[in-house]
Amino acid sequence: MTGPQQTWTPPPRQKGLIGGLLDANFDTLVTPKLIKFWYVLAIVLISLQCLAFLLLGVKIATWDDFWGWGVIMAVSSPLVWLFELLMVRILMEAVMVRFKGVEYLHVIKDKI
Repeated sequence: MTGPQQTWTPPPRQKGLIGGLLDANFDTLVTPKLIKFWYVLAIVLISLQCLAFLLLGVKIATWDDFWGWGVIMAVSSPLVWLFELLMVRILMEAVMVRFKGVEYLHVIKDKI
């Protein structure tokens, strides 16, 4: 190796959530930091909703007149859970793809 060696410098630190929210130039993206929280919250809410749907179906299945509807509700509850979770996942992935594209454009712009 010949020539002067460059000293190592650490990469610049990314702003945190509050720093990103207060960034008036919009150089920092906040949505990718929040998407994990929203996905976990959606899983919890969908699970609670489907659990209530299942319990209501079991309760209706004990009735004399409408027991068939209760069985249908109880059986379809896992399918509803899976469908809703799939829809939320597709939406979250679409948002992430959009924001990852913007991040990659920032990297390309910085290299030019």
